[in-house]
This record gives sequence, C-alpha cells and structure tokens, in this order.
Amino acid sequence: MKGIRILMSKLGRSWTNGSNFRPARDVEIKYGKDLIKNESKNWPSYVVVTTKTSGKDFNQFTSSIPRGIGIVNMLDWDHLEEVSNALPDDADLVIGLGGGTALDASKYVALRKNLPLRLIPSIVSTGAIIHGVFAKWKGRKIIAGEGAYCDFEHVLVDYDLVSKSPWYLNTAGIGDVLCMWSDFSEWKFLSDHSDFPTVDEQLISPAIKYLESLVSNFPATLGRNGEFTNETIKFIMNSIHERDDRMVKSKYMTGAGHYMTLAIEGILDRGGLIHGELAALGAVIVEFACGSDTKNIENMLTTCKVRYKPGDIGITTEEFLKVLDNLYDFYSKNNISVLSHVDLNKEQRSALCKILDVKI
Repeated sequence: MKGIRILMSKLGRSWTNGSNFRPARDVEIKYGKDLIKNESKNWPSYVVVTTKTSGKDFNQFTSSIPRGIGIVNMLDWDHLEEVSNALPDDADLVIGLGGGTALDASKYVALRKNLPLRLIPSIVSTGAIIHGVFAKWKGRKIIAGEGAYCDFEHVLVDYDLVSKSPWYLNTAGIGDVLCMWSDFSEWKFLSDHSDFPTVDEQLISPAIKYLESLVSNFPATLGRNGEFTNETIKFIMNSIHERDDRMVKSKYMTGAGHYMTLAIEGILDRGGLIHGELAALGAVIVEFACGSDTKNIENMLTTCKVRYKPGDIGITTEEFLKVLDNLYDFYSKNNISVLSHVDLNKEQRSALCKILDVKI
C-alpha cells in the first residue's frame, strides 16, 4: 500500500485544467498475450470502471476478483459521481477497462477516491489511452474550458482482449490520427481568406511525411488474408502514442476535422458513435469545404481500413443533413475554421452527400 501511494504521488492529477499532467511520450505501454492474467496476480485490492459491453468478458482475463465493478454509460459528471459513490472505499487501485468512455470515467473515479490508476484498453481507438486529461461533460455535451486530469501508472495492451473487438473499432484509432491531414488544407484556406499567415511548408513537412508513412506501412502489418494481427494492434496503438510529438505545434493548425467529433455529438445530442470514425468523417468534410479533392484523404482512410461514411458509422441520412444544417453555426461559435467561413450551400451539400454515399 505504501509503495503504491509513493508511486502515485509522482503523477499529475487535479480537478482543474493545468499543465502538470504527463506528456504522452512518457506513458508506459505494455504489450503482450495473457498480459492481464499475469499482471493481475500481483494487483492489490482493486475496483474496475468499465462499460456493460467491455466488462462482460473481464473475468475470462483476470486472475483475481475485483472488490467492485462500476458500469458507466456516459461521461456526464453527475453520472460518474454516482458510479464512484457506489464503489467500495476499501480498494487500493482503480482499473479502467474499455474504450474512451470507460477510460476517462476511470480517471474521474481514481481522482475522486484518491487511488492509483491503471488502464486496459479493449480497443486501441482513442487518445484517452495515453492522456490523463478528461473533459467535464453535462449530459452528452462538453463544458468548454472545464475539465481535470489524472495520470495513471501504465497501460496494458493485451492482444487477446483487443483482438476480440470488431476490426473497425481499432482502425478508428488510426483515423483519429489521419484526421490531422485536413489541418494542412485548412491552414492554406484560412491564409487565403483571413489574416492567417502563409503556410509554413518547412514546419508541416515532417508531419505530412509521418502521416504518409502510416498509410504506406499499415498494410504490411496485416496477415496474409488481410486479417488483423498483433502487429496491427501495436502499430495502431503506436500511432496514437506518438501523435502528439509527430504533429505540428502551431496555433494555425486548428484541428477542425478532429473537432468534428464534438460538433456531431453536440448537434445530434446522442452517444453510440465512434470517436475516430467521426474524426475521419470530419477530415473529409473539412477537405471538401476547403475546395480540396477529397480522394486523397479518402484513399488514406480506406488503405488503413478506417470507416468514415455516415451510413457505415451509424449516422442516418436525416441525422447527417441535420449536421450539415448546423455546422456553420456550431463552428462560428466554437472554433476558428474553414467551417466558420463557409456555410455549405445546397449544391455543395448535395455534392458532399454524393461523395459520402448519403442518398438524399
């Protein structure tokens, strides 16, 4: 117990946004088969924070029984407080198990109970795996400018667990990285239509080459028949792990494609959508709004098996049209973007729907 507390004290955690959280590059990620079974033999008394779907197979992987399991279904802080209060107070460790929702929820519980935290992703699909920061949610909307952070000890990527998930839940992770491609087109658009400076080609060149290398190298990780392998899982996880250091650090990279995840969830006011897939769709929309040919980003996403078309990722035609109706207002209020300059007209929306196979 004492050793755990000393280790925890070296990690950043706070109920207010700050700068003392650990950078992604310093996060320890362990990879392997039977990893949970072997590691859990030495866990102290612990509780698990997960979702109904992610937690259903947990007992097949662990060597010890948790003191309690908290099931979350959203990131609303009132809901997370209820989950935290329902869990026993005599545990010595919190385990976050699942996708982004479960992992961010476990940070809330660990911070509330003042306990160390370890993360076990069931899918390699989100930056929540390597970031201690988590937003404050009211219902299904983020409260701008508010949040907290809770660094964790390490991450366990158990190939047996991750490989049980559908392939598209994992490739969504690389979609969350490739969406940054649209930032380059957007910077150029904004430099032509606002007071943004001319694109710094020397600055963005390494990031462009990095994203191109992901697309070039991804197919080689697949099995003979195109199936996912442990190498594929590690490749996707690595792309998320190193993204922060690989992408351009500039206020002129506005990230509107990635911001589309908040736009769509906020406009539709519902969950059940995959973060990386929304970001990938966002990249295509931004490229289109910039006047760029979307074939390049679409080919990149397709090569890496990332779903991005509304009909494939669970967005109905009616919902997508609602998104298009509200994008301009959403971005005008929340973000500097091509989408706060361009309100797509009827002809443009029709053309975009044709590209995305949305039948109207």
